[in-house]
Amino acid sequence: MRIVDNITSKQLVELLDRTLPVEAEPTVCLATCDLDGPHVRNLSLVRDRLSFYFATSRDSEKMSQLKEHGNVELFAVLRGETKLGSLRVAGTLVEVEGAPLHEAWERAQGYDAKRHFAGGLDDPELIAFRIQPVRVRLRRPGDREVDVPIELFTS
Repeated sequence: MRIVDNITSKQLVELLDRTLPVEAEPTVCLATCDLDGPHVRNLSLVRDRLSFYFATSRDSEKMSQLKEHGNVELFAVLRGETKLGSLRVAGTLVEVEGAPLHEAWERAQGYDAKRHFAGGLDDPELIAFRIQPVRVRLRRPGDREVDVPIELFTS
C-alpha cells in the first residue's frame, strides 16, 4: 500500500469538505465485530474537520457489539464531479459526552440528533463516540487507494 506523504491536514479537510460535506449529514457504513463475525450497517456520520463521530442507542445491537469488541471501521463514499472515491477509517472508540459532545455536533452542522433521539443530544438513550484512528486509507475520486499518515489525525 502506498503512503501519501505529501498531503497536509488542511488539504485533506478541503478534500472532505468537497466530497463528504458535513452539512449533508452523510450516511456511511460502519463495521463492527462480535463472535459471529463482522456486521456492517449504515450510520449517520458527524464530521468535525478530521474527527469522526457517531451516536447510537445504549440498548442497540451495535452497542452490544461495541462493548464486546471496540474496534470499528468506517467506510465513506467520496463523491467527485464524475468519479467516486472512498475514505476508510479503522480505529477504536472514545466516548464523548457533555460539553465536548455538544460542541462537536454544533461545529458539524447539519446533524439533527432529535431526528434520531427524542431528547436530542441529552437523550438518556443516546451514547456518542469519536473514532480514534489507527489506520486511514483514502481513495481520491479517480485515484488509487493509499494510506494516510495517522499523524494528520492526532495533531
